[in-house]
Amino acid sequence: MREVLMVYLCGVILLLAVSTMIDREEGVGLDHILIAGFGWPILTPILALRAWTSR
Repeated sequence: MREVLMVYLCGVILLLAVSTMIDREEGVGLDHILIAGFGWPILTPILALRAWTSR
């Protein structure tokens, strides 16, 4: 379980670090960045399952 948590936190830190490079003109707000940062562990398996079943 520690490994899963570590991968999750590294993913969040990576997304937040990348988000600092986004210009304000792009129209990406902090709410979008937080949703991406904390929602990817939930959405990734769902999207993978949908892609697998649609094959």
